Amino acid sequence: MLLLGSMFTSCSSDDDVVDDSGDPNPPQGNDQAIILDCDSFQANNADAILLLEDRGDGVDYIIDCVTKIEVDLKIEPGVVIQFTDGAGMNVKDSGSINAVGTQSNPIAFSSAAQTKGAWKGIISSSEKIKNRFDYVTIEYAGAGSLTSNSEPASLIIGANTYFRLNNVSIKNGLNNGIAVTAYNYNVEINNCAITGCDIPIYAEPNIATHISGGDFTGNTTDAIRIGSGHLEDGNSHTWKNLGVPYRMAADLSIVGGTKLTLEPGVVMEFEDTKGIVMDKLFDDGSALTAVGTATNPIVFTGVTKAAGAWKSIFCYRSTSVQNKMENVIIEYAGGAGADGAIEFWTSPVLNVSNSTFKDVAACAVYNHGNEDNPNFSESNNTTDNVSGGYICHD
Repeated sequence: MLLLGSMFTSCSSDDDVVDDSGDPNPPQGNDQAIILDCDSFQANNADAILLLEDRGDGVDYIIDCVTKIEVDLKIEPGVVIQFTDGAGMNVKDSGSINAVGTQSNPIAFSSAAQTKGAWKGIISSSEKIKNRFDYVTIEYAGAGSLTSNSEPASLIIGANTYFRLNNVSIKNGLNNGIAVTAYNYNVEINNCAITGCDIPIYAEPNIATHISGGDFTGNTTDAIRIGSGHLEDGNSHTWKNLGVPYRMAADLSIVGGTKLTLEPGVVMEFEDTKGIVMDKLFDDGSALTAVGTATNPIVFTGVTKAAGAWKSIFCYRSTSVQNKMENVIIEYAGGAGADGAIEFWTSPVLNVSNSTFKDVAACAVYNHGNEDNPNFSESNNTTDNVSGGYICHD
């Protein structure tokens, strides 16, 4: 293990450094930064680095390639790593990265060229529980091409990865702030702030459960974009009110007895033709619970603010008594061949109360079949510009 400046290449000579004032020991800065070799963290390197120490004020280390992390790398509070154009960091299966700063002494991953996408960013595919960022800043990253299997982002988290992100700030990134779009994750995103990116987080549905707190405003699109995937693990999931919408880029499938609860104030924003599907093939007892308040309703809306922009909430077969919507607004639904903003098949259980259907290009509620759904209960709901009427059936 190598520490500090021993056996490293430095941007300065080995002679005493003298600044313009004649001081033989000027403060450390860019001229004292250590340039890390591309194999610095590779497992086959006998001198592989396991610890990066804070070397004082200014930039501590420079990375000028996409370096592979194949060891358990620890980064101390206060370390500043500067990436050159096109450089980045790839945490491999065999490695891990543990960068734990403090509120007063954070860790920074940055670039000399302070422009969006100046460097590629960080990608991890490691399952090790050492993977952790606390009080870390990532800025000017996201140029892409770290992998063809993910959306580009300042921080890309690959399939099966374990990672804990706490008090992480991602700023001025090209493309997404964080991309978590694969599968089998053990990831938590707590109290993070993402600003100046295209979209703060692009994730598969299960990740949304593990996002808490933070600030996701000041981006081109302030939304947590949810890609393809299913909530199908049979567990209970809660999507918190993060102050920005959950933007559905694909149909959200809730199956396998999975329960999804939306907190008051949550906005689910559907891209064109998308919607929610529950227990399509079997009655697995999956459930959607959306209980807002009169002053803080839950909103199902479209990215396009026009009747029929998105499809519907289609409850096929679920008989769970947890299927409940109260103080909900459903707007701009009924498109893409849907017959209602809410659709039924084989009489699933659902209670809807104190809710509003507005600007719907179909019925508010539609039962596929020749009779009404005896398991549907409703009270004190209103409609506004609903083209097909309130409750319909074949």
